[in-house]
Amino acid sequence: MCCAIRYEQNTGMPLKGESDQSDLPSGWRSDAVAGGVDLRVVSSGRRYIVAVAGILGILAGLRAIVQWKSAAVKPWLILTVILIAVALWCAVGDEVWHLERNCLVHRTGVRIWGFSRRYQNASLDIIQRFSTKWGIPYYRLYAVVNENSFFLVERSEQDVLQLAKFISHHTGWQIRIPTPNHIPDDFFQ
Repeated sequence: MCCAIRYEQNTGMPLKGESDQSDLPSGWRSDAVAGGVDLRVVSSGRRYIVAVAGILGILAGLRAIVQWKSAAVKPWLILTVILIAVALWCAVGDEVWHLERNCLVHRTGVRIWGFSRRYQNASLDIIQRFSTKWGIPYYRLYAVVNENSFFLVERSEQDVLQLAKFISHHTGWQIRIPTPNHIPDDFFQ
């Protein structure tokens, strides 16, 4: 049974059989929490995005105030809202993959507000695709539940392989060898 995620409890002690940080690609970290492991992307450059988006949002807001009585105010207001929203998301938003035996919960959101998706009794697929303009390969990791594919992450080949092994180690799921002509459900979205 997949347990609820408790973000405030970090035991600081490795779980039995837990793999260490060296099993993860660079730029990723895992934290042992009660009942499992939380997997996150290290967000070292976020503060720069927050600063740039915040400053540009303030400047766009000032421009909207200056043009308040003209017809050109609407695009500046929209730009202000978008830039401030990006700055706020980068400052306080979070994305976590919580791993337990036979369970993965992917959560995005801000503290108690957010969206989560739970996967159980799944396997993992690594799919290689090619970009349409330059034919550059990219790799995606999917959780496959009852033959339905659900996108988890897109990274380089080596990163996806390491993430799949790490997730498989903590969930017990098999990594499936994809069929050459298999098209995931979200491919056309």
